[in-house]
Amino acid sequence: MEFFWVGLGGFFGALARYGVGEAFRFLGSGFPYGTMVANITGSFLLGFIQVLALERFLLSPRLRLLLGVGFCGAYTTFSTFTKETFKLIHGKLLFKALFYVGGTVILCLLGAWLGVVAGRVLFALESRELAGKLSQTPGENFGNGEK
Repeated sequence: MEFFWVGLGGFFGALARYGVGEAFRFLGSGFPYGTMVANITGSFLLGFIQVLALERFLLSPRLRLLLGVGFCGAYTTFSTFTKETFKLIHGKLLFKALFYVGGTVILCLLGAWLGVVAGRVLFALESRELAGKLSQTPGENFGNGEK
């Protein structure tokens, strides 16, 4: 059954990856914008998912397989990154190749870190809001429209 969840996530991740590639096609074929954007946003998403799964325990094992392994695995693509880097090098576009490799690695790491931060901030705010509600005495807000 685990293969089903990975496959289902992979199906949607592949469709999303293709969509991102198509969305950035208007910028031309001189630089792999779509792959770079997919890898950076996928790294952000994976960082966010890790907070949900490992720190907040809000994701079941099935959802972790569906989102982390399946969706993010299909959405991000190291093989395309490698192929496009080789294409730039082969075309003697060494500066673009170095920019692509360095930019992708640095921005993917930054994206993953920002995903973790976003997850932690989101849940810190949620925890504070919940703590504030729990600290109120029963009936404190009675009559002012809050339930």
